[in-house]
Amino acid sequence: MVYKSLLLFGAPGSGKGTQGKILGTIPGFYHCACGDVFRAVDIRSEYGRAFLQYSSKGQLVPDDISIGLWSTQIDAMERAGRFKPDIDFLVLDGIPRNINQAKILSSKLDVRRVFHLECPDKAKVYDRLQRRALKENRLDDINVEVIEKRLRVYEEETKPVLDFYGEKLITKVNTDQWPYQVLRDILNDIEHYRKSPE
Repeated sequence: MVYKSLLLFGAPGSGKGTQGKILGTIPGFYHCACGDVFRAVDIRSEYGRAFLQYSSKGQLVPDDISIGLWSTQIDAMERAGRFKPDIDFLVLDGIPRNINQAKILSSKLDVRRVFHLECPDKAKVYDRLQRRALKENRLDDINVEVIEKRLRVYEEETKPVLDFYGEKLITKVNTDQWPYQVLRDILNDIEHYRKSPE
C-alpha cells in the first residue's frame, strides 16, 4: 500500500506538532508524529528491543529501525480502522528526518505536498520550545545550548530533505502568525492542490 501523504517540515519550534494535531482532528486526515511513535514503542517487539538498545545509551536510532517502528505503527492504525488510506491523507511530522529515510520511504509514500513551516523570528522559536518543555515535561529543551544543537542538526541533516522532494511539491508557510492563520494557509493550499489538474 502506498499512502497519499502531506509532510509538515520545519525546524524544532516551527509548529509542526501543533498543525499536525489540528489537521488530525479533521475527517480525511490522519496525523502521525514520529515522536509519538517512539514514545509509544512496545519494547517487547523486535523493533522495540532494537530501538531500546540504542536509545537507552543515548545513541541515534538507525534509519531502518526508525522506519520499521513507523511502519509497524501505521499498519496497526490501519488494522484498527483509525487510518483509512483509501480516503485519508497521511499527515507526517518528524519523519523523514534525513535524505536516507526519505529514500527508504519513497516506496511507501506518495508525497502530494510538503509544507515548509518557517519562523523567521528566532526568539519565538526559543520561546515556543521552552514553553513546550515546561508543559510537556521535556526539560532538556529549556537549555539554550540544547535548543541550538537541535537547530544545527535540523539545518545539517533534515533541511536537505526539502531538496530531495523538490520545489514543485513545497509550500512555504510563515509560522510567525497565529496557529489558526497557519492552518488556514495550509488548508487553502490543499484546496488549491485538489482543484488543480494533475
